[in-house]
Amino acid sequence: MKLFLGLMAALPERIAYGLAAVAYLLLFRVFRYRRSTVQENLRFAFPEKSQLERGHIEAAFYRHLCNLFVEILRSTRMTQEQLAERMRFKNLEVLVDATHNYEQQAIILLIHQSNWEWMLHGSMAQLPVSVDPVYKALHSAFWDDYMLQARSRFGAVPMTIESVGREVIRGRKRKRVIAMLADQAGPKHGGFWTEFLGRPASFYRGADKLAQALKIPVIFAQCRRVSRGHYEIELHEVSRPPHPTDGEEILEAYVRLTEQVIAEQPETYLWTNRRWKKAPPEDYRPASPTKSTAPNDATESATPDSQA
Repeated sequence: MKLFLGLMAALPERIAYGLAAVAYLLLFRVFRYRRSTVQENLRFAFPEKSQLERGHIEAAFYRHLCNLFVEILRSTRMTQEQLAERMRFKNLEVLVDATHNYEQQAIILLIHQSNWEWMLHGSMAQLPVSVDPVYKALHSAFWDDYMLQARSRFGAVPMTIESVGREVIRGRKRKRVIAMLADQAGPKHGGFWTEFLGRPASFYRGADKLAQALKIPVIFAQCRRVSRGHYEIELHEVSRPPHPTDGEEILEAYVRLTEQVIAEQPETYLWTNRRWKKAPPEDYRPASPTKSTAPNDATESATPDSQA
C-alpha cells in the first residue's frame, strides 16, 4: 500500500488531478459514497436553500474531496517552498500581535475545511516557530501511522487528544503554536453541547481549559480555497487573556465562526463526516431558537444527480 501511495504522490500534477476527476465520477455517480449522509447534513445546515442548490453544493463537495485526497498524497513529496506557495496567509499580523511576536504560545483552532493538512505544512514553512497539531487517532493503524509521519515531516510534534494536556503543560515554555481541529464530535457526557449547522452537537472541551490555564490567546484559522491547489489562511481572534471565567464562551465563539466560514464556501467542508450521530443528553436545552430544519423537498427541484 505504501508503495502504491508513493507512486501516486510522485505523479505529475495534471495526471494526479485527472485521476481525481475519475475518482469523483466513481465516488459520486457509481458507488454513491455516503451520499445519504451528505444530503442529510446539507439539508439540516441549509434549510433555506432549494434541493437544487444543495445538490450543486453536494456535487462540488465530492469534486473537492477527490482533489483533497490527491493533494494530501502529493504533500508527502512537495518541498516546504512549494507548500508555502500554495498556502498563503492573508493576515498573519493577527497571530504576531496576539503572541507578542511569538514570545507567547497560542492555540490555533481549525475545522475540516479546504485543505487542513496543507495548513500545517504551509504554516511550518512560513512561521518562525513550530506548529504542533493535536490529533485523534484513526481507527486504521496503517492510515494513522501514514498521517502521523506526514504531519511530522517538517518538524512538527503531533500530540494525541488523550495526551495533549500533559504535553502542553510540559512544553509550556517552548516557542510554538498549538493547532487543534476542534470540530470533531465530542463525548455525549462531559462535552460542550451547542447548536451547530442546524442540530445539537457535542465538542471536546480542552482548548478553552488550556487557554485559561496557560493564559494564552485563541485564534481561529479559516482556510479558503482560492483555486485548485491554492489556498488562503485568514486568522480571526477568538479570545485573549484574561479569558472569560466561563470557558464555554470561547467554544461558543469558535462554533459561530465555524458556521460563518462554512456558509461562505460550503463545498469545501467535510460533509461525509457522521458528525451528528450522538443524541444530546436529556437535560440539553439550546441557548437560542434555531432556524427550521424541515424544508419541503417534495415541492423542490431535483438535484443535479437525479437529473442525470
